[in-house]
Amino acid sequence: MTDETLQTETLDSTEDERTFCAVHPERETALRCNNCGRYMCSQCAVKMPVGYRCRECVRQQQDVYYTATTVDYVVGGVAAAVCSIGANFLGEILPPFLMLLLAVGVGGFIPQIVNPVVKRRRGRYMGLAVAAGIALGALPIVAPRLGWALAGAPLTILLWPLLFNIVMISVAYGWFRRGPSI
Repeated sequence: MTDETLQTETLDSTEDERTFCAVHPERETALRCNNCGRYMCSQCAVKMPVGYRCRECVRQQQDVYYTATTVDYVVGGVAAAVCSIGANFLGEILPPFLMLLLAVGVGGFIPQIVNPVVKRRRGRYMGLAVAAGIALGALPIVAPRLGWALAGAPLTILLWPLLFNIVMISVAYGWFRRGPSI
């Protein structure tokens, strides 16, 4: 066999071997994860400093940094709820504009309280646990107002406490999603 026929046979065999994404089997691809070798389409590929990796390998790599347990999520949520109760009662005595400024401050303060309480263990879903805790802490203020609004009181009675808590939740959740700024 000559080198020319060997090259022709190799080209013919690679044209017949079509590869498909492991997650989306209908998508043809030639891209492989540089960690596990799994085929992936451009939607599944995650650009890393060392090349492209599949989402499963990236998730496994990130899991090393998440050490929070179920107890940490509960403790973080309870700590956020306690802070939220205090902030909601304080927000009741402030004018609406100052209430929203307080919401931004408290939303940034709650993660500073939760972090040491859970011994700085990070969790993939800690932001959601804190958001749920803030929402639960808002119930003593928001629930009666919701009842009044349903009974015929103007909806503005519910507007400012809802905005207050939405801002507080957004700031706290954003802190956990991006981490602290250094």
